[in-house]
Amino acid sequence: MYRDILTICWSIKEVNKNLTDRKSTSDYSIKYLKNACSVLAEQMRKISKSMPKEVIEVVDKKCEKMSFTMHEVAEMLYDTRKIVELNLIDNIGRWAKARMPS
Repeated sequence: MYRDILTICWSIKEVNKNLTDRKSTSDYSIKYLKNACSVLAEQMRKISKSMPKEVIEVVDKKCEKMSFTMHEVAEMLYDTRKIVELNLIDNIGRWAKARMPS
């Protein structure tokens, strides 16, 4: 599960990074990003059901720390502004990496 989350986060960051390089595929890339965020939100919802007290600590662009439940994170993955403002993909990736077995 954590490896899947890390893979999704990595792919979102890679597509987003390449978005400005390839104007001709930007529509496809935006569609991919929306779909990937939906898949990631579904993963977060599953985690919220099995671990209802689990939270992700987020450091936003202003370096302020906040904690959100998995359910809240899942909902934020549908809001582009929240994803960017809270650096959500990186924070989810860090959370998943910290929970992977060594």
